[in-house]
Amino acid sequence: MRICEAQRQYMRWLHATRDLSPHTLRAYEGDVIAFEKHLGRRVQVRRIDRDCLVAFVEALRDAGLSPPSVRRRIAAVRGFCRWLLARQLLDDDPSVGLTLPTGRRRALPRVIPANELDRLFGHLQRAALATNEPRPAAVRTRPHQSTTLLGVALMLTTGVRVHEVVGIACDDIDLQARSVRILGKGRRERHVFLPNSWLIALTATYLQVRTELGITHTHLLFNSFYNPLTTQAMRSRLGKAADAAGLNLQITPHMLRHTAATQLMEAGVDIRYIQRLLGHASLATTELYTHVSDGALRRVVTAADTLERVLQ
Repeated sequence: MRICEAQRQYMRWLHATRDLSPHTLRAYEGDVIAFEKHLGRRVQVRRIDRDCLVAFVEALRDAGLSPPSVRRRIAAVRGFCRWLLARQLLDDDPSVGLTLPTGRRRALPRVIPANELDRLFGHLQRAALATNEPRPAAVRTRPHQSTTLLGVALMLTTGVRVHEVVGIACDDIDLQARSVRILGKGRRERHVFLPNSWLIALTATYLQVRTELGITHTHLLFNSFYNPLTTQAMRSRLGKAADAAGLNLQITPHMLRHTAATQLMEAGVDIRYIQRLLGHASLATTELYTHVSDGALRRVVTAADTLERVLQ
């Protein structure tokens, strides 16, 4: 069997048997297709061996892919090879025991400085006419800006990923309990919480106007055509808002997630609570946020003031 046909069958199998998010499936497909292109679409799968995998990884590194990207593609190809072996399309698994020095150091999360964050959020509030108490008239007048404001506010306060925030359904929201049900990576379900009355009022007002507009789809956030907002649109809106606010750096949705986690860490929230909030499967991932800013460190040390006790 040619690798192009095997790749198509493998993706159909993943769609049918694995409970994976659309985002994860797209990533797997892209990684396996990259491997297919490296070998050549007409190559027979029986020709896949250890040398093929080593050459593929070397090509990825030569192309300048980051160590995390290389590791992800290796993982996707491992899964593909295991599937080929299970279908008896390979006599053995060439990925078994494959260890390559791809570098395992992880960069610290990029957070948004407080002054830049204030400028961004102030701009979003003014654009949506929501600087004080959210009002239905403001949402009706500026639904585009209100949608952007709500999406950013949810990401910043709860740490949800961009595909999670656009995936929120109206039925996922419990305003009385101040909670939102999130379906995250690997279809894992968790709950995040709305921390203040302003965000609850904005969400309630947005839901009210959404009903008045006669929107019938289940997604909370909608675009200018009243269709569900997409991840690409949310990214674009955030970038444009950052430019309009005159920020000195490029803002991404994931930076909002990093900022939310770092602020909680600096506020003294237990790391295991932050792990649950972010939906991390491993605590090791959350531990990236144990770095704190110099300002936070200064506040903690000043509050402790161990020398003062000695001088008394």
